[in-house]
Amino acid sequence: MAKFFLLVDDDRDDAELFGEALSTIEPPLEFLHAQDGIMALEFLRNPGNKTPDLIFLDLNMPEMSGWQCLVRIKNDNSLKNASVVMYSTSSHQRDKELAIELGALGFITKPTDYKKLRDILKRIASTSTLELKKVIQEF
Repeated sequence: MAKFFLLVDDDRDDAELFGEALSTIEPPLEFLHAQDGIMALEFLRNPGNKTPDLIFLDLNMPEMSGWQCLVRIKNDNSLKNASVVMYSTSSHQRDKELAIELGALGFITKPTDYKKLRDILKRIASTSTLELKKVIQEF
C-alpha cells in the first residue's frame, strides 16, 4: 500500500516542487496539498478521508499558523496520534525545539535544492513508521 503524505503550505511553488519530487520516488506515493491549516483540519477531521502517514506542516501561513494547526491536531482526540513534521524555511534552533515540545516528530528546513528535497523525501518514504522520528530528526 502506497504511503500518503499531506503537505500543508500556502506557497504554491513550494507545493508544486514538493509534489514533483514525490512523483519521482518509487514506489509511488499519494500526496495531497492543503493551502492552509484550516483546510488541513477540515480534511483530517472528515472520517471519509484517508489518514495521512505523514503531515508536512509549514510554519508561516495566513489565517492559522503551522504552530496553531499543530496544537489543534495534538489536542484533538481523533488526530492526536497523527505523525506531523514541521516543514519551513526557518532554521532557528528554537523552532526545532518547539516543534518537538508541541508533539511533532521533528522539523525539516525546506531545502533550496530540488535534489536535496527529493533525497529527503525518498529517505522518509522508505523509512518504517517506527524509525520515522529518528530519521526526521537527522535532517
